[in-house]
Amino acid sequence: MKSIIPSSISRIIILVGITGAIMAGCALLKVQFRHSVDRQEGTMAMEGLSEEVIVRRDDLGIPYIEAKNEDDLSLASGYAMASDRLWQMTIMKMAAQGRLSELLGKDMLPVDIYLRTLGIKSAAEHIYEVMTPELRTPSIKFAEGVNAYISAHRNKLPMEFVLAGIDPPPWQPQDSIYIIGIANLGLSDNLNEELAFLAAAEKVGLEKAVWLFPIYPDEDLAFEEARKLKGINLSGASSLYEKWDAAQRTIAGLVGRGGPASNNMAIAGTRTQSGYPIVENDTHLDLTIPSMWMIMHLKSPQYDAAGVMFPGVPLVNLGFNGRVAWGATMVMADTQDIFLERLRTEDGKTCYEYMGKCVPVIEREEIFNINGSAPQTRIIKSTIHGPLLNEALKEVTSPIASPIVPVSTSSPYGLALRWTMSDGDKGPTGLYSIGIAGNIKEARKAFSFLDIMYLNMVYADKESIAWQATGNYPRRKKGLGLFPSPGWNGEYDWDGYLPFSEQPFSINPHEGIIVTANNRTMPKGVSSRYGSAWIGPDRAERIRQLLDGKTSVTYRDVMEIQADQRSLMAVKAQKVLFEGRLAEEVAAKSKKEALLALDLINPKLFDAVMGPGSASAAVMGAFFHFLTRNIFLDELGPEEGSMWRAFLQTNTLSYSAPEDYLLGRDESPFWDNIETPEKETKADILAKSLYDAYKLCEERMGPEPEKWQWGVLHAYRWVSDISREASFLSPVFDRGPIPAGGDMHTVNIAGFTWGEDFNVWLIPAMRLVVDFGLEEPAFLVVSSGQSGNPASEHYDDMIPIWVDVKNHPLPFKRENILSQYKHALVLKPKR
Repeated sequence: MKSIIPSSISRIIILVGITGAIMAGCALLKVQFRHSVDRQEGTMAMEGLSEEVIVRRDDLGIPYIEAKNEDDLSLASGYAMASDRLWQMTIMKMAAQGRLSELLGKDMLPVDIYLRTLGIKSAAEHIYEVMTPELRTPSIKFAEGVNAYISAHRNKLPMEFVLAGIDPPPWQPQDSIYIIGIANLGLSDNLNEELAFLAAAEKVGLEKAVWLFPIYPDEDLAFEEARKLKGINLSGASSLYEKWDAAQRTIAGLVGRGGPASNNMAIAGTRTQSGYPIVENDTHLDLTIPSMWMIMHLKSPQYDAAGVMFPGVPLVNLGFNGRVAWGATMVMADTQDIFLERLRTEDGKTCYEYMGKCVPVIEREEIFNINGSAPQTRIIKSTIHGPLLNEALKEVTSPIASPIVPVSTSSPYGLALRWTMSDGDKGPTGLYSIGIAGNIKEARKAFSFLDIMYLNMVYADKESIAWQATGNYPRRKKGLGLFPSPGWNGEYDWDGYLPFSEQPFSINPHEGIIVTANNRTMPKGVSSRYGSAWIGPDRAERIRQLLDGKTSVTYRDVMEIQADQRSLMAVKAQKVLFEGRLAEEVAAKSKKEALLALDLINPKLFDAVMGPGSASAAVMGAFFHFLTRNIFLDELGPEEGSMWRAFLQTNTLSYSAPEDYLLGRDESPFWDNIETPEKETKADILAKSLYDAYKLCEERMGPEPEKWQWGVLHAYRWVSDISREASFLSPVFDRGPIPAGGDMHTVNIAGFTWGEDFNVWLIPAMRLVVDFGLEEPAFLVVSSGQSGNPASEHYDDMIPIWVDVKNHPLPFKRENILSQYKHALVLKPKR
């Protein structure tokens, strides 16, 4: 994607004025756009209301919206949400519909073609069509509220719209479903793994590629699964991955992405000080500004819930309703499969081989309206297994392509994507039902409707705690679905879905605690029915370690767990480096600098806490970085190539090859560096990685290790989609850097990509605690602020609270609500 900043003369004049304001200081720019910040007090008449609604806000801008009926509540929440996040809502819905080029111009057309091909728009339209009138009406009223805000602010829109030179299109009732759809796309990342596997197999061969895709520490490598691809020509796979990755990065830059790293826990009253349950959740997403979450409390006689909401979706996603608390992590479900199709042309038409016949591809015409250009038409092609990704991605330009790294020819096979989005239609029912659930029995029934949301729901009422896996899980006739499958013989087709009654759940377990952290939450063997791409066990093990033996847990203890930065991966690395014969070999092969690195991370001196001020943590983080590069870069490089990018991307999304190799795989062929005449061993690579780690710290932070700090290498930087394309606007839209502790394996996650750099990209985007033993049970904070408008004081005012791992109350008692939510905007029916 090129710049989203328009090039017309009138808009350049605007930009020149804004650039001058930046040079004069961000404060002046903020003043210039102050009029775009909606008022929080006073009275306003609004069409569509039947009775008066009060939108109260607290000192962080969090709204408490009180209405006398659900229709008015939906309308007012649409208005309030638009006043906080209209740009974010607009970009997300346009992305989901494959309509970004309508806003941002022809550079977005290839991404639109890809998104339109996936079928999010058609699936969302089906969901809306089958919604009951009781659910459809709130969507209609919510849309009216958004449009009321747009209408009232035509001349005072947030600065993103002014910079892009566009007006927000009217909000339609279906738009909220589109946003649910694009969020669903990030809840199963096996598409990435399957495309990356094809690229790896093309690069190093089928058998050797399997070594790069471990499932879990106690599970064998999937050689048997890979044999289904034996004899198939995989040339061109790296080119397809390259194009997919380019499209995916553009989408992520605009709408963010889900991360495979979240924590939640439920602690039974038998283990708490008050005798009542505690629920915790921190969902991990990209480090973005604004956050992917916003906070609201919605109150009517029928609906009373508070928590985090996706911008554009008029229901509380995760939170508390006064009776039930619920939080989610990704199950790491495998609900996306790639099928290789044998394509050929007969009588001038494309067909694909299936069960001995050549079946015509399914074609549909899509029209793309383009800002500044004439509309264009494309034919979208699909097979029985789903849309053909080759066709969807052929117009994407890869940023990696160069004379040094040429793009290979396209794959000789069609690659069709089968996923569950098109087969689910009850998600909105589930989201609404959990908001009104009165106990865990009703909550579990609500979760049965979450057919396209693959989540570990941990929840509780005042008496009980529970866990439920949600979503449609495909039954495969054969294979795990971990790697792409031949599509022509039907052997690997899906055969329906597992019924909800067969999905894992637990109510009031004997030990009195439930913990999920994207780890394998079901037994080995059984787990393969749900997925093969779990995150490693470290965070779940650490949470259990911190709760072990405690019988009087309080909400403050839970908040301390949320802040924990001890890395069990660092502990495991210490065992490898300091215990046993391998450790002796490493020490014997180590140069002076490697020995100094060992001194700094010795478990006698380093407690494995990845604190921002720790020199030992800096060395450990650098060791992880170089371990990845020293094992794999020689065979998967060059560094600027698509295969290296695919490997790094894949290894942030599941239990990774680098951590798997650190803990074992001594016999792997990847230990040897093919660029040297010697045959390296695991000890050689570990010793070299220690040396490289010490030298990097020395180069970046000076010759005195006592002055080294992990937070110098590793920092939080909040970067917006606008400044990513127009860096001169960074002082206005971006925040940071702030030194960060933690890593990918700590409860308080600050994820960076081993082998790439130390930039923090994955964080707890929200932190929720609900302690049923308190008079006011709920606390919640997000990672930036309530508003997405940088002219607002609430754009970034939660950052200090979030960095310090503090929290913010969500009161339900009337006197506490009136005390906290001091600013009131009264919305009256327009007569």
